Amino acid sequence: MDAHFKPEHYHRPTDLKTASLLLARRGARVIAGGTDLLVTRPADTETLIDVKELGLSFIREEAGLRIGSTTTFSDLLRSPLLERYPYRVLYDAAGELGHHNLRHIATLGGNICNAVPSADAPVALIALDAIAVIHGPTGERTVRLDGFFKFVRETVLKEGEFLKEIAIPVQPEAGASFQKLGRTKVDIALVNAACRLSLVGGVISESRIVLGAVYPTPLRARAAEDVLNGNEFSHALAERSAQVAADAAMPISDHRASSEYRREMSYVLVKRAIIKAHERAEGTL
Repeated sequence: MDAHFKPEHYHRPTDLKTASLLLARRGARVIAGGTDLLVTRPADTETLIDVKELGLSFIREEAGLRIGSTTTFSDLLRSPLLERYPYRVLYDAAGELGHHNLRHIATLGGNICNAVPSADAPVALIALDAIAVIHGPTGERTVRLDGFFKFVRETVLKEGEFLKEIAIPVQPEAGASFQKLGRTKVDIALVNAACRLSLVGGVISESRIVLGAVYPTPLRARAAEDVLNGNEFSHALAERSAQVAADAAMPISDHRASSEYRREMSYVLVKRAIIKAHERAEGTL
């Protein structure tokens, strides 16, 4: 435990404007579930801004889906709105997040804003073309989630800004799949992957392929998507696309796995994700 982590102030605002003003102070940090902050315990933290009273725990239909940033992973798993394809990819990712006790506390916004390469939700959400709705001192702005991350633990959030909600657009005739490999069921990802496919007349009209834990940020494999787009599905096509995705990965070696193993598993997981996404798009699963 870091003995230097001794915040002097704690605030629990009830409106967005006050939260932004408080966050603009030096050393201020957001706390919601706290499952990451209370582990990393950054020494420069002077003030904690608890955002749990801002009314940002919700999942609702609105030109697709809107999900508030303080929505817990258990809330995601209980929502009937995520039982439908392609939104089920987020349900699948939520179910892979650690132990069920952790899912009762951990929030969607925290999993995104911590910006760690192994996070599960960002990979699934980027496959759904999710948009981050950001609130700050001057109002709101939106950023596509695939442009939200700058580096490990770095995002585009500016002083006084915080993630308000995630917007997911409507995606008819689509199926999606999330795949994860960890050392154990409750461990963080060695590699994770998501794929979304849209079909028109049996042809893949649009695709998304995203990898996690193999790059400093979630990696959208656009060249692998190009292999799929405009073609009829086949297992050989899935294999070619998965290989292109794996070639784009730049994983590290650490105490959990070697870079070579992560790259090989990238191929395996992307292939599985493509095949299952196609099955779901066709309505067979």
